[in-house]
Amino acid sequence: MELFKRKRRRHGILLAEPFDGSEHCCGCEADCCRGFPSVELDAEEYSSLESLGAKRLEFHLDGRFFLLIENGCEFLDGSRCGIYHQRPSICRRFSCRDS
Repeated sequence: MELFKRKRRRHGILLAEPFDGSEHCCGCEADCCRGFPSVELDAEEYSSLESLGAKRLEFHLDGRFFLLIENGCEFLDGSRCGIYHQRPSICRRFSCRDS
């Protein structure tokens, strides 16, 4: 019965180095781009996303920069990243695995 179908569980890890072309993301539903309240950026990433038209950027008085992604990153195009080649380092380093 569809009502009791178990959703595939995943857990995320933050890698030490950025990576591209992960096979794990091929069937992804963009859980990482919907499941966190925000991602931290550096000043260059903040400026880059601002130039790409980001509307959900925050600058905190302690000098930290954020892109708010709660309820879905504004750069999601369906379940794919619309700025894949310009995405922030933290997004490049994030990976999830089925558990």
